[in-house]
Amino acid sequence: MIRHVVLWRLKPGNGDILPTLRAALQAQRGRIPGLLRVEIGENIATSRRAVDMALICDFDSPESLAAYHRHPAHMETRAIVDPLAAEHWIVDYEV
Repeated sequence: MIRHVVLWRLKPGNGDILPTLRAALQAQRGRIPGLLRVEIGENIATSRRAVDMALICDFDSPESLAAYHRHPAHMETRAIVDPLAAEHWIVDYEV
């Protein structure tokens, strides 16, 4: 199994966009083959090094993760999330 983790620092001045982002990310569930689990977390920490949001997805294989990046449902999500993100970080690892 492959775990895909994304952390976002969001652009300031967009109001309360976290519910919009959460809905967009959760909409991928059941639409992408090999996507086993989606977890979204909104940060409660206040340190200057804290990010705003985390996404954790589990995939059944590296091939499923690769296909996810090209899947139309993921492209729909990115069209919503990318313009709101100031920075993001990704890590993929085997579980």
